[in-house]
Amino acid sequence: MADRPVPEAPAVPAAVRPAGAAGSVTVREYGTRYLRISVRYHGDARFSWLRVPGPAHDRPQTAPSPAAGEALRRVDAAIADAGSGGAGAGSGAGRGARLALGERAAASESGERGGVVYRVPGAVSVARLLPSGDDTAYRLSVRALADLGRTLRQLHDVPWEFEEPVPPHHGVGRLLAWISGAAPDGDGARLRALAHDRLGARLWTRLTEWAVAAQEPPGRGGAVLLHGAPSTGWLVPSPAGDHSALLTGEEVTGGDPALDLGWVLGELHELRSAAARGLGAAGQGPPVDYPAAARALLDGYLRKEDAVETTEALPPGTARAATLRLAVHMRDFASFVGWHEDLRRYADLLAETLDADGAPTLRW
Repeated sequence: MADRPVPEAPAVPAAVRPAGAAGSVTVREYGTRYLRISVRYHGDARFSWLRVPGPAHDRPQTAPSPAAGEALRRVDAAIADAGSGGAGAGSGAGRGARLALGERAAASESGERGGVVYRVPGAVSVARLLPSGDDTAYRLSVRALADLGRTLRQLHDVPWEFEEPVPPHHGVGRLLAWISGAAPDGDGARLRALAHDRLGARLWTRLTEWAVAAQEPPGRGGAVLLHGAPSTGWLVPSPAGDHSALLTGEEVTGGDPALDLGWVLGELHELRSAAARGLGAAGQGPPVDYPAAARALLDGYLRKEDAVETTEALPPGTARAATLRLAVHMRDFASFVGWHEDLRRYADLLAETLDADGAPTLRW
């Protein structure tokens, strides 16, 4: 799979690129009770993404430690060098998504709640472009996912050998708090009761054990540098067709590489399953070739020396991590957006995926 060609980058649809804007202008605003996002256009294809905590945000937005931040900058420099035909271009790594490292936002930008701002070359993430029904936007998204795969692989080549301890994985932490009932909130607690009933004791225990294991220090050579929460919503293609940008910083941690790769595969598995079952926006939108998108991600992540069979070459535990991502997103939706009757069928999807040991998340 590693040799499958990736579509050439097309021009971005006009709707993605504001024209005639003078000075800085807000082009998009969205979010949940956990986080609010504002995208501003600054002219000359320059955008800023401001992420401000919402009322349900339960922790400070922290930057990576100095040592981890320096490692991230080295990885980004290598990605830039490879993409420009520099010394790393002949290594077979290809180009990857550039790491857009967040900065503490000024009070004039974010107000009293603070926030983190990212400087990127685009206004719209793959989360919106991939299911848009626009062929150009889809091809751009597929290429960005291949870029993301290459970047994750380069991050995972960096061992966590910094003096500071490994930060907790925030997504898994939220899941554990929800499983234990330590984070009771109205719709989140309602979903917990529903999921416990739908999963039954055996699968609820399996979910708990997988989440606990994900927070433990990994074996097999130790922890590596992780993005911590890679997703289509953090991945921003460039309208010019060059490097995509991956918003990076707030969730950076160390651990098993399966957590990062599984996080994205779990999202794509959820989207594919929702579309097939008529759930949510994915179920109401135009048809999307999610398998091709997932294969692009895997093609970027895998290398020529990897096994021919994808599942043999992936980090052990990738299917479990993808299943945890499905559970985290379901939990976050209930807690930070609110109740929706589709959550009943999402709980059934989680049960099916757990019962199959996560195997459906790797069938592309």
